[in-house]
Amino acid sequence: MAEKKEDASNVMTFDALYTTNQIQKLKVLLPYIEPSMQKHLAIYIKYMEFQYTLNYVKKHPFTLSGCSLSQPPKPDLRKLCKELCLYSTPEEIRQLEQMQNILQTMETVQEMSQTMNAMQEIFPDLSMDGMTGFPDSSASPVLSMMMNMLTPEQREMYEMFEQSSQDGDNQENGGSHE
Repeated sequence: MAEKKEDASNVMTFDALYTTNQIQKLKVLLPYIEPSMQKHLAIYIKYMEFQYTLNYVKKHPFTLSGCSLSQPPKPDLRKLCKELCLYSTPEEIRQLEQMQNILQTMETVQEMSQTMNAMQEIFPDLSMDGMTGFPDSSASPVLSMMMNMLTPEQREMYEMFEQSSQDGDNQENGGSHE
């Protein structure tokens, strides 16, 4: 429960910035108003929030870069997906969870790629030519072990990144010889 409150802090900060105590009091009173009048009061509350927001933006013409005082230099997309889940339908949650899994896989592949590059610097004889997910018998035992640690999805993602990296290298090399 505490985690949900922490995840919703940006929403609460935004609401605090663009509303007044008077508007918040009306929201508290809303359930106690006669049911036939609740719709009208709800519309009035939203109108007051809109009017207050317009006035606030006119008085403070700075760019809104976030609701927190310190903005992280690189956005945490997995955290963003988690926060969006609080306000999403079950189908959207499933899609956001898939996105989180993809991001996790990409991070793992990037870490593996960095490790393999570092190993290649340490062991220059280590050949990665012909690597396609599963190392062949002529590959280094350390490299074979590392590749076998990946799940099939991670191997597939690694192959995709490795191929795009090779394609990028080929384009750069091909373009410079013209």
